[in-house]
Amino acid sequence: MILTLKCFFMVQKLVLFDKIYNISDRGKKEDIYLRYLKYLKEHVKGFPDTSIKVKKLRKFDKRFEIIISGPEEQFVFNLLRKEIGTINEFKDIQVGKEYRGSLVDVGKVGFGLFVDCAILNPHADVLINLHTLRKQLCKGKEKSLKEIIEAYELIDHFPVNIKITELDTVNNKIRGELAINTLNFFKKILAENLEAVFLSGETKGQFKKVITKKGHFQDIITVKRFGFLENLVLLKEGSDAPGIITHIGSELRNCKLSALRPEKMKRLLSEN
Repeated sequence: MILTLKCFFMVQKLVLFDKIYNISDRGKKEDIYLRYLKYLKEHVKGFPDTSIKVKKLRKFDKRFEIIISGPEEQFVFNLLRKEIGTINEFKDIQVGKEYRGSLVDVGKVGFGLFVDCAILNPHADVLINLHTLRKQLCKGKEKSLKEIIEAYELIDHFPVNIKITELDTVNNKIRGELAINTLNFFKKILAENLEAVFLSGETKGQFKKVITKKGHFQDIITVKRFGFLENLVLLKEGSDAPGIITHIGSELRNCKLSALRPEKMKRLLSEN
């Protein structure tokens, strides 16, 4: 008699932090599904018996819901939560805790910056008010929000980590401040006098192809991937970020690029 042993595994569902945008047609949407699955598998190499499937792209928040199944599904689930991040329930948000986020609606109001930390039920973006931004980014100087945005070249989807400072559960409002690792990133640019190019709207692989095609690979120190469609290139000393953006911009249609320049940050910090 031959016995067949069947193993049954739990199926884990996970909604990931990455926001999917810059998709203008059906062909590109189908391509994004395939590329995102490849991106996920890069994070979980070494688990061939565990399956990851992209279930759907949620319309209301433009985030992928995935399904994980197999013998290591809990490990893969925890790994993706740690490395990519996931949505957060409003009821679980805690004062003093840090969360991954990205800027939204930059410059649309004059009293601060809003950060999307994937907080739902109800949806709430985290506000960093102008007073806090002045304290953290320009030594408390009486600068306008516009001046701060221009000096740091902040744009929509720019990645930041946030520390929650206030939580209003009656009015569903949250306030926060930039976390230490985000402030240290700006300090590194200032201390090492490095320029950088930030891109939102294209993957790291495609970005590197364009940089190489246009002859700027020798200008790069490293390409840091903050998310599926958000990447930052640290440039070698003497490289000109605005010049590179001008040169590669035509190859990256519908993408947003900004030039992080220490001289602009220093000017903001030194002016009265």
